[in-house]
Amino acid sequence: MKYKVIENKREISSDEHEWNGEQIVFVARAGSVKNLRTGKDAQPRFLGDPLTSRRAGEAENANEPSSNPSKAGERVSARPHEVPLSGRDSGGSPPDELEALANWLTSPTNALFARVQVNRIWYQLMGRGLVDPPDDFRATNPASHPALLDALAQDFVKHKFDVRDLIRLIMNSRTYQLASEPNDTNAGDEINFSRVLARRLGAEQLLDCQSEVTGVPLKFAGYPVGLRAAQLPGVRPESKGKRRANQWDQFLELFGKPPRLLTTDTERSCECNMGQAFQMISGPTVNELLSEKENRVSRLLASGESNQEVLEELFWGTLTRAPTPAELGNLSPGLDSTKERRAELEDILWGLLNSKDFLFRK
Repeated sequence: MKYKVIENKREISSDEHEWNGEQIVFVARAGSVKNLRTGKDAQPRFLGDPLTSRRAGEAENANEPSSNPSKAGERVSARPHEVPLSGRDSGGSPPDELEALANWLTSPTNALFARVQVNRIWYQLMGRGLVDPPDDFRATNPASHPALLDALAQDFVKHKFDVRDLIRLIMNSRTYQLASEPNDTNAGDEINFSRVLARRLGAEQLLDCQSEVTGVPLKFAGYPVGLRAAQLPGVRPESKGKRRANQWDQFLELFGKPPRLLTTDTERSCECNMGQAFQMISGPTVNELLSEKENRVSRLLASGESNQEVLEELFWGTLTRAPTPAELGNLSPGLDSTKERRAELEDILWGLLNSKDFLFRK
């Protein structure tokens, strides 16, 4: 890839991660890396392929071993799909190495790609990967259930890498539909998926859900109003000093949103801490969403609905379920007797936003 920077108006010249401008990304169709031993252009080789010998331009003999490696040039790998990576293709034009890489990645014979993709989707749905951490595939970190991982990978390839089909398969399984409440047999189990592992919503998920529940669009500095937190790019348009002055960015940072400077899932933190509890209880983010003049509470007050109907809508909009008779019995008397109906509804919605049913996936 090649980059052409048109403009970058960053305020701190030493902050290489600050970006506020425009650039053009080009696909480099040519380029090579010198072999330090031979001084010649290194021949690309696919990861995990058996080594074979090939001269540059001898694509038709790419899968045939050479009897004299010293005359055959640098040793490189056999090619799935028989796509040449140097020389000329059958039409006489230079080969597209990126296309060859894409073909190799999605080849049915490349089991690693399917296993990695399946493991990431399993991790997102189940809270723990069959290989955990999900991006740590190595011999000394085997899968907890290798037969299951292989079966899912084979099904993924069979259905031509259809992600929806894979998600449907996992979600229809008994394993996914287990309850999160532990019993005597699985209370201490965290690796065999004998129960659902309760986990807090991610930083972006939590803020987006709060925005959706309260009916208040988010306002990030440098972006259009209503942009979801999950849509934010990794590099912000303003310096870190200004970002910290923005309460939305502070909320995301506190709840573990990574700066996305590394290509690894371990950069994100989903651990709970006291700062998060204080943010939910009395932080500016939740309070501003609740006190906004044009939010869900305001619309419910203007709708003319009864108190029970208002409570039912709040529960459905927040927890996706109706309130239980006990919950209605606890909340209705205070709402019926109060003179400050809006303040009472704000308190009720605050309680729903701080409930375990809202904060955790179970």
